[in-house]
Amino acid sequence: MKLKSIIKYNLNSLKASIAIYYSIFITVCVALLVLSSSSNGSASSSGLEISSAIFIFVAGLNLFKENFYFMKSNNVSRKDFLYGTAASMIPVALFMSIIDIIINRIYNIFMRNPTIYDMVYANIGSGEWYSSINWVQNNSIGTLFNSFMFQASVCLFAISLGFLITIIYYKCNSFMKVVVSISPVVVSILTNIIGTIYPNLMININKFINSIFGFNTQNVYSAILTFVILFVIFIGISRLLTRKAIIKQG
Repeated sequence: MKLKSIIKYNLNSLKASIAIYYSIFITVCVALLVLSSSSNGSASSSGLEISSAIFIFVAGLNLFKENFYFMKSNNVSRKDFLYGTAASMIPVALFMSIIDIIINRIYNIFMRNPTIYDMVYANIGSGEWYSSINWVQNNSIGTLFNSFMFQASVCLFAISLGFLITIIYYKCNSFMKVVVSISPVVVSILTNIIGTIYPNLMININKFINSIFGFNTQNVYSAILTFVILFVIFIGISRLLTRKAIIKQG
């Protein structure tokens, strides 16, 4: 089975769930508009497109086991399966980002709803859009392009992270699954402890994070590049973990 066939298979496996997601998402948006109709135009929302990143993360969690079994039963190599799956993530992220931008622009006709890009990178300030009923979303080509690229990079990051996590769980025994599950809590506790003992270290870490995501300079391309690099790293780690992956019985 060639990479093209693997990509087609993965896209077909995601098609129905994406359709269901957007059906629910649009229904919720319409419901919010109906509920806000009594607010005399003062109602607002923001960052609804983050739900797409959450959905695609969950999709990534379900993109390994069944597909891996199917590919192995058809004598597809682990390498082809991994790279074919990674390649299939790109059109999904691009497609969903286009749909998110379209929905957002239509939604903004009836209610203010800045995207995450608008709030973080478009010089509107953290509260300007909320406090002013006269806020109007920028629909320039540059803003649309930047919003699309930012959302696409976030989706690529989310789906590859979900894919990597499910591979890690697949490779772990029962004990290690527990360790992996509680590791975010442990990391959070250790971060707080280290931040208390070494405040300057945490300041430097925060500066580094702000720099690579372009928060301080409002440089969205820094964030896009960071998310793309993380996507490549996650796929690389996934490749290493699947090199000797076997089909588990039961």
